[in-house]
Amino acid sequence: MKKRLLASLSIFVLAGSILAGCGETQVEKVDKKSSEKTEQKAKNQIFKVGDTVKVNGLEVTITKASFTKPEQYSKAKKGNVLTLELSTKNSGDDSAFIDNTEFNLYDKDGNQLEEYYGYDDIAISGDVNKGKKLTGKLYYDVPKADSYELIYKPSFTLDSKEIKFKIDVK
Repeated sequence: MKKRLLASLSIFVLAGSILAGCGETQVEKVDKKSSEKTEQKAKNQIFKVGDTVKVNGLEVTITKASFTKPEQYSKAKKGNVLTLELSTKNSGDDSAFIDNTEFNLYDKDGNQLEEYYGYDDIAISGDVNKGKKLTGKLYYDVPKADSYELIYKPSFTLDSKEIKFKIDVK
């Protein structure tokens, strides 16, 4: 009886220590000028084009936001295509995944905007091995505006953190 109780307790302690390692998603803003990393609360923090955000070892930067011309045979329903260029770098210990489905774009009234699928280029998607980089683009069918809100919600995290970017287009 004691052995069975001790074995059950050992399994319980082992499971608890494994789960303790699966803590909250860590989000950091990477300061490129001083190379210091300052941890930010993702809840109320809004990032902008050019900011680098580190989520569980994956550094994500929206490097450029611009309107691009729709393809001739794939008209944009709302009239414009917003193209966001992304750069990622995996500075973590494990492979990291990023995909265009982890991003949602909204207008100033909070309406979700659809992706644009007219280009031959495929939107960003893939595994990023340790120490490696991946660049790509996101495409959205949008009405013309000066700014939008992009929400990035990583797929493989234990909590439901959302990273918000204010996308100013000039």
